[in-house]
Amino acid sequence: MNWNKRTSAAAALAAAAVLLTGCGAGTATETVGAAPVADDKPVVDKKNWPKATPERGLAKGLSLPLETYMQTYQDSVTLDQASRRLQEKCMADFGIAMELPLAGATPPPNDNDANMERRYGLTDREDAARYGYGLPEALTRQVRQKMPDLTDEQVQVLTGHSKPDRPNSPGAAAAAKRAPESYRGKKIHQGGCVGWAKGKVKKPAQDDLNFVSELNGNSFLQSMKAPAVQQAMSAWSQCMKTKGYTAPTPFEATDIVPHAEGGPASKEEIAVALAEIDCKSETRLVPIWFAEETRIQQSQIAEHQAELNGVRTRNGSAVAAATAELAG
Repeated sequence: MNWNKRTSAAAALAAAAVLLTGCGAGTATETVGAAPVADDKPVVDKKNWPKATPERGLAKGLSLPLETYMQTYQDSVTLDQASRRLQEKCMADFGIAMELPLAGATPPPNDNDANMERRYGLTDREDAARYGYGLPEALTRQVRQKMPDLTDEQVQVLTGHSKPDRPNSPGAAAAAKRAPESYRGKKIHQGGCVGWAKGKVKKPAQDDLNFVSELNGNSFLQSMKAPAVQQAMSAWSQCMKTKGYTAPTPFEATDIVPHAEGGPASKEEIAVALAEIDCKSETRLVPIWFAEETRIQQSQIAEHQAELNGVRTRNGSAVAAATAELAG
């Protein structure tokens, strides 16, 4: 199972800033900006953001116990957008008006690491009839935003480091030279404006997110071995055979007619996708699997309650601080 881990936009921005190769000349007002590639659609379209729980199909309304402790996509966008605003505010204090790329422009297909929409394979017949094993069009559109074209000195103020001499070489970011103590008489923050912003809105440690994600992955693997799931899976596989397809589990069904990336689903692919969902409906595979995994996760939570409460508290505090920053 491939767990979807969303990359922190702030971290990506910091890395991109360090590796900037452009050397645009600063103007008298030192205004630099980021702009999306020309498009007639909004940069951030919340209509395309994943829902907290699936709203259609066999997984409609399903939510696993561990999801209570996971960071949602809304959380991650709030944190990244607050970091963006703080970095821009910090740069403005140095007399540099700058616009960084917006957070939330390219949403993932799922709200959190549980990935309920496809945790047990395809579950949405309406989407399968149109896209087979592919994703809806709204989720395949990559919104490209440009990083601001910064001078060497501006990069130092933003990141606390100079641009590396060979930006594309391994370890280039680590090899970048430390920025001077000050810029035009004003002391540069440790880690630049990126580091200053991190100190203002302390995001949950990656270890916190990984801890919940690991429990989430383990519960899935354990649930596959549960006798009730094994029995339902066998019935599902037999159902698929009656439709002319051989697949021990739903995750092998994707290999029968592989989806062509970047292209529309073929009639053959759609036929397999619909057969998979119909057989799940006939055998009640999804509710049986969900019930077994819910039981496993409840046991995990009981065993790790203190750690999970800490994860939820730290994430909640960070999101609250970020929300306050954005409201200010």
